[in-house]
Amino acid sequence: MRIGFSTIKVKDLVESVNFYTDILDLEEVKNFSPQDGVNITFLQDKEKNMIELIEDEKITDLFNKNDSLVSIGVEVENLDNTIEMLKEKSIKIFKGPIQVPSGERFVFIKDPNGVEIEFIEGFNIQ
Repeated sequence: MRIGFSTIKVKDLVESVNFYTDILDLEEVKNFSPQDGVNITFLQDKEKNMIELIEDEKITDLFNKNDSLVSIGVEVENLDNTIEMLKEKSIKIFKGPIQVPSGERFVFIKDPNGVEIEFIEGFNIQ
C-alpha cells in the first residue's frame, strides 16, 4: 500500500495552483470539474508524489478558522537555500528556523489558504 495523494480544500484554485507550482515546483497534471461549483487540480513533484486541490463554493465557511487543517512536510537538501528562496519570493516564514536535538532543521510557511508547509532539512524517519 502507498499513499496516492493528499487533499487540500482551497479558497481560490488559481491562486493555490500558482503558489504550489511556483513555491514547491509542482507540476499540474490534471484539472477537471466533477460537478457545478467544484473544481479539482492534481499536482505532482518530480518523484510523482501528488496533492489534490479542491475548490468547492459550498465550503467557504471552513476558511474562517485560524488553524490549518492540513500540514505538508517538504524535505529539502539545504534549509538556508530554501529560506533565501522564500525571502526572494516574499513568502513570510511564520515559525522557525528550528533545530531539534536529532539534527533536523525546519521552518513553516502558509499557503494562500492557511495550510502549513514545513520545509525540513535532515529528515530521517529511523
